Amino acid sequence: MALAVVPPRCPWKGVSLGGWLLLEPGPASPLFDDHPCPESKDTMRCEWTLMEVLRKTKGKDGAADVIRQHRENHISKTDFKKIRARGLNSVRLPFGYWVVLGPSARDPYVGPGLEYIDRAVDWAEECGLQIMLDLHGCPGGESGEAPCGRRRRPDGTWKWRQWRVQESYAAMKIIVDRYKSRKCVTGVSVCNEPSGAIPTSVLCDYYDKSVSLIRKGGMPSSRVAVVLPVFQRNEEEFIAKFQSHTRGRHKNICFDIHCYHCFENEFNGKTLAAQLRKVKENAQWLRQYPIVVGEWSLALGCAAWATCGNMDERTVYQIFGKMQLEAYKNASHGHFFWNWTERDECLEWNFQRAFQEGCMTGKPRGLPRWNRTGEDPLEEELHPARGDARIRFGEAIHIRTFYGRYVDVEKSAVAARWHDKGLWQTLRFAPPAGLPDMDRKLVVSGQVVRLQDSAGRFLCVDPQEPESAVCARRASSDARTEFVVEVENGTILKHRGMMLLRSRATSRHLDADEHEEGLFCRWEETGDWQRFAVEKSTDKLNKELKKVAKNVNAAAVQAVISAKRKRRMSPNTSPSNARRKTR
Repeated sequence: MALAVVPPRCPWKGVSLGGWLLLEPGPASPLFDDHPCPESKDTMRCEWTLMEVLRKTKGKDGAADVIRQHRENHISKTDFKKIRARGLNSVRLPFGYWVVLGPSARDPYVGPGLEYIDRAVDWAEECGLQIMLDLHGCPGGESGEAPCGRRRRPDGTWKWRQWRVQESYAAMKIIVDRYKSRKCVTGVSVCNEPSGAIPTSVLCDYYDKSVSLIRKGGMPSSRVAVVLPVFQRNEEEFIAKFQSHTRGRHKNICFDIHCYHCFENEFNGKTLAAQLRKVKENAQWLRQYPIVVGEWSLALGCAAWATCGNMDERTVYQIFGKMQLEAYKNASHGHFFWNWTERDECLEWNFQRAFQEGCMTGKPRGLPRWNRTGEDPLEEELHPARGDARIRFGEAIHIRTFYGRYVDVEKSAVAARWHDKGLWQTLRFAPPAGLPDMDRKLVVSGQVVRLQDSAGRFLCVDPQEPESAVCARRASSDARTEFVVEVENGTILKHRGMMLLRSRATSRHLDADEHEEGLFCRWEETGDWQRFAVEKSTDKLNKELKKVAKNVNAAAVQAVISAKRKRRMSPNTSPSNARRKTR
């Protein structure tokens, strides 16, 4: 059954107020910074762990006082006025169930706190804003992740039956009864980012009953949209199953998707050009269903920052932000940026800072036409080759894995840990030992090569240990250091070109794994794990290489590399930011 796309009169163009009534380290960073875990700061990932620490250090009443002070001061009416002044028309208000019902007997949260939702609704009404009420954290959690209030590790600790559905309905009923007459309330989200472990039939049933509860409670389809999150599922398949489950009887529902370009291998491995193409694809897809982009940001996967040519960080953010805004105009029910507040320097997640930097206004960049044949011309626009695009023996190169990190060599260890391109990631193609010097000759498919690092060592595979990691050694006179280049989509290897490397000693291909530190040589089969992008080095780095090339002592070169490593970027962030939203 086809699902009609009927946009509301005024689609949401808004921002989330995360970190106020459900706490996460990014949006509520001052609170987490001021009350660190005595054992380890790394454990402070969610409101649950924060509350445990506060109770240990301040007692139950003291912990409650800290939370009350935060709720009183984190968001005010002034914020709502500023939101309206920035040209937005709505806010999304995430809250935990404990703000509505109060915490269950064993949960350490502070609540209830309905007076804060009251304030938000009043302020929205006074400032001419719409508000979506978002049950962001359900009783028992709709997942084992921090956004629902409690992050549970190791993975698998949380089970989907721990989600207390009946209590979730009870929280929703209170919300509906309390705000059904408020015209500024134009949306209710029935949960947030439900786990993929929840059976589709169970989630469809919860959504079906939630919509019915909201309608029977006095929030009509003519005024209030019911928001149904689709998270880490195939959207088309889930929407089709929901329609079949409900026989299409519900009106003014919309499916909530979160468009983030910075998580998991798919986006960490995308170049900036591929990221922008994905935004355009999203624009086309959004027209097909009733959708709200419930969360989006300016955060980009790590490969984007290494493939943006000479563009500065601000320019990249501006291009990316404007293109997303243009794309999300196609979402029937609008969009909400995550988040209104964040660490001041964190432009990626802070709407106020992003707005100041010109990322939210202006005309979006046009993209060159591409019929999907050959390389995207946008790649050359954004990440041009330095001179001749063809790769030659002896040239400084960098090799990027499918998850966006570059192969690096530190002493004898070979890995792919970082997304910057420095001396520790610099390699060169060299001919097999005993062959004539091939400097400046082209690298072509089928050719036998060695890979040499800045200190003169060669990548090496031990045929007696096919599962072991690749290492770097000075000795280089046999097949252990020799690889056959297999160029994808052509014969000559070029800047940005994709290749496979097959070991002559084992007939297996090199591979990388984001979950294992190292480079490996384990399978004859080929796939994403075995695909590597090759990029020419920058002029700036080439000058540095010339300085150290005069010193052939490996220890001296390693000292230079180690000094550089102290200043390198974090492996999971863009150049200016050390914190991402914990999603």
